[in-house]
Amino acid sequence: GGTLLGGYLWLIACSMGYGTGVLRTYFAYYFVRGMVVGIAGTERVLLIAQTTGVSQTMLVFARACGMIVGPLVSSRLIGWTLRRGETQLAMATLLICKAIFALAMPRMTWAFGLYSAFFLLGVVMSVLDTLGIYLVTRVMKRDSRTRLSLYDACYGIGGMVAPFVTVAMPERVWDLLAVLDLFIALPLVAKRAVKGKPRDWQTKLVAVTSNAVDDSNTLGGDLERADPVPSRIIQVGVAFTFISQIASTSVSAWGFTFASSHLGLPTALAAAVPSTFYFSSTVTRFIIAAVSRRVVPSAIMQASLLSLLMGAAVFWTVSLGISTSPFKLQAYLLFVGVAFMGAGCCPHYAFMLVSMSTHGKLEPRGHALYSTSVNLGSAAGMVIPSLVSLPNVEMICAVALFGILSSNLRDFPWKHPEIKLAV
Repeated sequence: GGTLLGGYLWLIACSMGYGTGVLRTYFAYYFVRGMVVGIAGTERVLLIAQTTGVSQTMLVFARACGMIVGPLVSSRLIGWTLRRGETQLAMATLLICKAIFALAMPRMTWAFGLYSAFFLLGVVMSVLDTLGIYLVTRVMKRDSRTRLSLYDACYGIGGMVAPFVTVAMPERVWDLLAVLDLFIALPLVAKRAVKGKPRDWQTKLVAVTSNAVDDSNTLGGDLERADPVPSRIIQVGVAFTFISQIASTSVSAWGFTFASSHLGLPTALAAAVPSTFYFSSTVTRFIIAAVSRRVVPSAIMQASLLSLLMGAAVFWTVSLGISTSPFKLQAYLLFVGVAFMGAGCCPHYAFMLVSMSTHGKLEPRGHALYSTSVNLGSAAGMVIPSLVSLPNVEMICAVALFGILSSNLRDFPWKHPEIKLAV
């Protein structure tokens, strides 16, 4: 109790992102978001589905559809939020809605209501994601790559603990998520009620978004450029991100189910499969955040694919011969493969966007395409492993990703040539 209260007071004290608390609050949001994805991928979600006869696959697919629709309907909401300086109100409202859906889902007894709740949960999560990445890339500029990596690390920690939390309290896990969302929203509401709307937030953001030469989208590139990102770069980035999201979502959402149902591993050992993936990706994100200012973003992407290929190959090979009572070496190699996959997937979401933006200014259309590819890939990753064996999914995705970047090495090199600016 004391630890929880201390952490809560720390959140209130340090939530000072540009006077609103929003940027700091996203650390806690991404932690809970990782828990949601991890919980949605465990067999315990079937406790909800069993009351209505709806399959786990269809429930997860309903949430995925909501995440696809969310970015399409959120542009006006985000625009209104920025023009009015209401980022606190928008984020708090979305978090409260998310908590209401989490409370309602395990208590519903009819299929349509359950579909609707999962769908709306996906919409709310995608709007929160879109708002967050827009604010970070617009406000933090060169520091956005580090902040995005740290957000991803929080997401990984949430996903890492989710399977064990679900096994420990399967009947109450959605209630826990709702309570956490309310705890995250409360500091924003309290700060707004006590101090009112920050007077400098809207001025700062408008100054950034109205700049004729918008340098905020370079995301840490060595040279700030006003030319739009070439269409070929956007096409490569969108295709890569779509496949990458399939790879990461598949193992994080279906790793527990595959290990317990298909491999017949004990529950505790099966829960360690997605947790190992998240643990590896989280540790790697902290390392990447520390070195990201010294290494070209595309080089980090290229190196990550070597790890992903090796991990997928080991995971695929071991899964072919593992038994319900695996030898220690088999179990060891299985988790080694998963760990390398987690390390390989971890930089893709943030650093593909960074790599694309070093080629110029990423227009709103480019942001929309990128967000859509992320959500489409996540949706596909939630469904495909129910149709195709998880090791096959991971192996195919790893080979495809390696082929995409290797064939575009000129645009995504290991090292950028030095560019000298005229004085």
